[in-house]
Amino acid sequence: MPGLQKTKSEETRRRVLEAAASIMSELGIDSVQIREVASRAGCSVGSVYKHFDDRDELIIAVNARTLAEIRAALTEATAGETVPLIRLKLLARMYLDYAVANTNAWRGLFAHQLPDRREMPEEHRTENIRLLSLIAEALDDLVPELDENALAARTRTCFGAIHGLVSIALERRFVALGKEELHSEMEFVVERLCS
Repeated sequence: MPGLQKTKSEETRRRVLEAAASIMSELGIDSVQIREVASRAGCSVGSVYKHFDDRDELIIAVNARTLAEIRAALTEATAGETVPLIRLKLLARMYLDYAVANTNAWRGLFAHQLPDRREMPEEHRTENIRLLSLIAEALDDLVPELDENALAARTRTCFGAIHGLVSIALERRFVALGKEELHSEMEFVVERLCS
């Protein structure tokens, strides 16, 4: 019986996480409310709280899943590419493509703020590091003379620059570039940051 209860509990947790991710994807982070998640998951509000202490913990779990999806998409996009600069350009392009195709989930990564004094869970921090490591590996191959600290700084700078371009484009700010122009300028930024 304990094995059956554990399986049922894991299935409920999976349904809750799936429901929250679906709401985030369809409607955005503000719509991820515990009652709606429970309704979509076909369980009680108490069942949601059995698996996640609060809304913040649930959103962190959804965001960790989104980070893993982005990493998988970036990994697939660069599979087999051995030229580091081309890998970096492909990473930038796929990051944009993911954000365009999954805008609400992508925005949820950056819109969620934990309350003061609450630490980011290790799982979420690990997913962030794994995502940034794709950039770091390509940069290390391209510019091997960078020491560890310089490589970490350049990795964050590359991510920040591309993320900024993507954010402005998705917010449709007056300075935003069109899609083709954006691809070209992202490649320009990658080339300059890596030279």
